[in-house]
Amino acid sequence: MSRLDRYVGRIVFGSFVAGLAFFLLLAIIMDVLGNMPRYIRAAEDQELSTLEFAFSLCKHYALLLPVLFVTITPFVTVIACMFSVARLQHANEIVPMLFVGRPMRRVLRPMMYCGLAAAVGMAGCWQWIVPEVAPALAASESSLNRGRVTQKFLVDESGEGGVINRLYVVEFDPLERRITDVSMLVETVLAADCLMITARAGQWDEARGDWALEGGWRESVHRKVKVEWLGRGDLTPEVLLQRGRETIEADTLAYTELATTMQLRPNRADIRLAFHRHITYPLANLILLMLALPLAIWFERGARVQRILLAIGLCGAYALFDLVCQSLGIRGHIHPVVAAWSPTIVFGSLAVVMFGGMKT
Repeated sequence: MSRLDRYVGRIVFGSFVAGLAFFLLLAIIMDVLGNMPRYIRAAEDQELSTLEFAFSLCKHYALLLPVLFVTITPFVTVIACMFSVARLQHANEIVPMLFVGRPMRRVLRPMMYCGLAAAVGMAGCWQWIVPEVAPALAASESSLNRGRVTQKFLVDESGEGGVINRLYVVEFDPLERRITDVSMLVETVLAADCLMITARAGQWDEARGDWALEGGWRESVHRKVKVEWLGRGDLTPEVLLQRGRETIEADTLAYTELATTMQLRPNRADIRLAFHRHITYPLANLILLMLALPLAIWFERGARVQRILLAIGLCGAYALFDLVCQSLGIRGHIHPVVAAWSPTIVFGSLAVVMFGGMKT
């Protein structure tokens, strides 16, 4: 990269960091204002001190930051780049760049690199960070919202190496770390090797890292024996709270987890939609930039406000169209793949035309 690229890149980076901090803080403030009364009632029910309540809030919103990041980053990117262009034009630096023979798209290249880096960051966050914090975030939300939460008819389904485990729990108390009326079906390729584990209740044993069963039995085709442990140390109370719901939090699953869940539950439209949106939504960083940057560049008098409003309108139209497609895809009115890729195809085509025809 040339010295000019580094100069523009520093401006874009500073605008991006400032915009990201502003939108994260704004989202947190809005959530606090909307939910504080419920949080206070839950803290009173649990008899938390002021210090403990403040620590719980800080922990909750720290866990929420990766989820907010993958939600707002495309819009932060486009706003940061538009502010960078406005700063360059206000300082009369765009025209000298063009005068020395540098094309407009070459001037804007650091901003496209910013969009690409933001897209890669979103994908990495979805794969490695969001799934890690999701169980703890679900437990924190349950604690802050109602204090004592009981989930009904929880289901966890996972498969590996030709073996499928289906866990059914009639009642789950995440605070007591206790499950009742437990049934786990282990299916294998051979019917003779399938087995069922049942128990009246199960209590999470932190030292052993497994569920201690009360009245546990393991039944197969050949015999029925008593068991003391469930043998699913991977299903901690936090993981069970997040993954074990009938309504799976698909937006917090990694790419690999979504691919596995699609194979186990091929009839779940929301899972297939979430998998493809994990691919298309990061691309919105580049699409929105290609839509907005041609409008952010102006050389005519009196055209500045109108072009900026048009750029904001296009970004809003993309967000609205994306939400409509999501709703139709989840409800089964259109195919989930079509719902996920329609905003990218429609607005991506428009973005290519506008960026290719940009004034120099």
